[in-house]
Amino acid sequence: MQRRNFVKVVALAAPHWARAQAIDARAMRELAAVVLPESLGRARTNKIADQFLLWIAGYREGVHISSGYGNPRTQTVPANPSKNYAAQLAAFNGSITKESVAAALEQAKIDRIPNRPAGRHIAADLLSFYYNSADGEDFLYDAEIKRDDCRGLASSMQRPKRFS
Repeated sequence: MQRRNFVKVVALAAPHWARAQAIDARAMRELAAVVLPESLGRARTNKIADQFLLWIAGYREGVHISSGYGNPRTQTVPANPSKNYAAQLAAFNGSITKESVAAALEQAKIDRIPNRPAGRHIAADLLSFYYNSADGEDFLYDAEIKRDDCRGLASSMQRPKRFS
């Protein structure tokens, strides 16, 4: 059995770690370069694509998550959204362009970025992953908000620094 076929078989039958391995990292980087803002630069879009692949590899469905303040109901992480990612990337046939991505999103009936990766299409989920991250939020607001960092009390009353 060829290695490529073996990886595909393992991805169907194996746990979450195999799914991330079945996704072509080079194609993921190409997709990131097309769907993410060009102003990020290629090195940064590659890094975001790699972080997304790591997120997929570490995804644990069914894990209990915090219910937040004032709502005691138990919530769990939904099913892994990555089960169709490899096929969706392969459907581009090595030609990932803005037009081909737009057509794929239209075919999947996606008209907005989901709140979290939901599995409807890898391009929308990559956008969701980035724009719902602290770095994505900083990019959107053009400021060093760093929502996941502790700035300390001394600087808590200062506005975040602007990038531009």
